[in-house]
Parts: sequence; C-alpha cells; structure tokens
Amino acid sequence: MNGTYRIEKVVNNNVVIAQSPELNEVIVIGKGIGFGRKKGQHIQADAIDKLFVLKDKEEQKQYRELLSDLDEALIVHINEIIRMIQRELPKPLYERIHLALTDHIQFAIRRLEQGIEISNPFLTETEMMFPNEFHLARKAVDYLNSHLAVELPEAEIGFVALHIYSASSNQPLSEMNEHPQLISELVEIIMEKGNVSLNRRSVEYMRLVSFLCELIDRFQSTDILNYSPKLSDVLKEEFELCYTVSSELINVLNQRFNTHYKAEQLPEVVFYLQRFIK
Repeated sequence: MNGTYRIEKVVNNNVVIAQSPELNEVIVIGKGIGFGRKKGQHIQADAIDKLFVLKDKEEQKQYRELLSDLDEALIVHINEIIRMIQRELPKPLYERIHLALTDHIQFAIRRLEQGIEISNPFLTETEMMFPNEFHLARKAVDYLNSHLAVELPEAEIGFVALHIYSASSNQPLSEMNEHPQLISELVEIIMEKGNVSLNRRSVEYMRLVSFLCELIDRFQSTDILNYSPKLSDVLKEEFELCYTVSSELINVLNQRFNTHYKAEQLPEVVFYLQRFIK
C-alpha cells in the first residue's frame, strides 16, 4: 500500500470507504482510522491495517450495507481472523470472504441471541474433507468466542471451514456445501442397504469418507473405464449385496453429475464395500 486515500464515507471508527487513483473505491480498515475523520480528508497508507477491493459492484454494495449495521468490534475481530487465516495458507484468499464470512458470523450471532440452536449435520464429513480449513476454522471460532460475548458452537467450525475453502479455491460456497451433504447421503445408503453400523468418529469411517471423495472426483472428471460382461457376471454372483449397494451409490452420483455409469465400470466400489458389508 502506497500513497494516500481520499475518504468517501466514514462507516465507523475502524472502517472507512475511500478512493484511490489506482484502485478506485476501496474498503479501508484500521483501528481508530475513522475516528474524527470527515469526507474529503486523506489517510496515509501507513495508518492502514487492511485494504481491499470488491471488484464486483453488487458485492461492494452489499458489503457497504452490511458494514453500516455491524458492531465495530465484530468488524475488527473478523478482519483479524481473516489475516490469521491468510498467514497460514499458501495462496491468497479471494476478497469476497470479507463479505461472506462477516455476513455469516453476524447471522450466527443473531440466531444465538434469539435462542435459536445452530446445528450442522455434516460436521464430521466437513472435517474429513477439508482438514486444514477445519483446523483454521476452529482457531477462528475460538478467537471469536474469546474476544466477543458469544459462544459459537462447534457446528460453526464446519460452516467457517467451508467459507475458508471457498475463498482459497475460488469455488462457490454452494458447491462446497454440497459435497459433505452428498458424502453423508452416500454413507446413509451404505448403512441402510448394507445393514451396517458405522461410528462417524472412527478410523474406518474416515477411510470411507476419503474413498467416497475420490469416487466423487472420478465422476466429476469422467475418468471411468469400460467393463467386460464377464466381470459384470462375477460381481453380481459373487458379491450380490455389495453389488446392489454399489449400484445404489452410483445411481445417486449419476443423478448428481448427469452421468450414466454402471457398477461394472467401478468394480473397486464393490470390492471396497466388502470391508463393511458382510
């Protein structure tokens, strides 16, 4: 950050909206940076803790509206955890995390204040699919709980982890949230159709989630081979139940990814299910 920035609007003591000749409109965050300031005054770059640009005009508008309704302490603390997350990640976070994560945390806090329970049925799956992001999310939630008069539940760790992965991979949050749900749906099929019980905190369950993640990747990449009729007959005759459950899983994935595969094209699924289905 170099030069000076002309204040367009003072949002509160810690946040101002400013103009930069190079970047146009920017959001400027710094402790006390807006205190006693007025439109038209200039801020020196060395007084700024964080500066970012929301290039998307709609996101820019939404964030400006969000800032005007936020507690100042929350703005400062969310900015701090985003900086913490960025320090521990090898690639930059996309700036929209400021809008998405701030909006999410504000909504979660309001729900708690209203006595509404926050639950996350896909917490285990999220932790196993995104372990590094989950670790950072736990640190973020712990930080907020220790600095604000709130007690965000463990369920929030999973939601924050998805926001982190979305911002680091530049993938829509809706897609990130679909995978843990899909994994959970596939596991339910295995348990119900295969008549097995799985401990969601066990090593076996962790391995199963990892296998299902790889299976989903294959459907997304369409990297699936042809099969021989002879192999199909063997799978149906020798591993009848595992074959049936595999077919159920593959039908769900076909519907999700608009593919048309059969269990015979993925015999490793049948063989893997023998670990759980007797």
